[in-house]
Amino acid sequence: MTTQEQPHNQLVQVDSMRMSFADFAEIHGKKIIVAAISIILLCAIYFTVTTVSNNAFEEESKRWAGLGSSQQSAALQEFAQKNSGTSQALIARVEAARVLIAQGMTLFASTNLEIKKEATNNIEKAIELYDLVINDPLLIPELKAQSLLNAGKGHEALRHFDKATDYYTQASLLGDKTGAGALAVKYLKNLQDNQVDLATFYKNFD
Repeated sequence: MTTQEQPHNQLVQVDSMRMSFADFAEIHGKKIIVAAISIILLCAIYFTVTTVSNNAFEEESKRWAGLGSSQQSAALQEFAQKNSGTSQALIARVEAARVLIAQGMTLFASTNLEIKKEATNNIEKAIELYDLVINDPLLIPELKAQSLLNAGKGHEALRHFDKATDYYTQASLLGDKTGAGALAVKYLKNLQDNQVDLATFYKNFD
């Protein structure tokens, strides 16, 4: 093959390849377009999901950090309202109720009328918060049992013995798999066996 023939042959090969590609594109053109569009869509979905997942993880981390910085019941309740529908809001309500019930039970024996009123309000508010969470499907069994047990304690202190019995009974149903549920069994039995004595005991705080 001469030097002059080489460029000519190369041009023929290129032209042949171009014609072959044109024929292939004419026959399979629609499939190529569909495949290209599918690839583009898959890439877009992947990057969208990745971005959303990263943002969601970041928001989740921020909520846990915000929850950890809250210690007072009022702050925890505010946090729960701002993050309604999240796991962190659920935990915040449980913790806010725990703080209130602890404060209420601590101050309940006070002879000061204002402090006594504050204690009663704290207990009642704690019970309200527990009622908001006990039927939430996201609440783990241990926290549910704790919520029921503490709400029962609050009702018992307020001498709502029928309600206390109900809450203790619900908590005791979780006794096989939670510590709080097992403890509720003892509270329930004590209330059933000593209701008259307990009524006299709590009446002393009036």
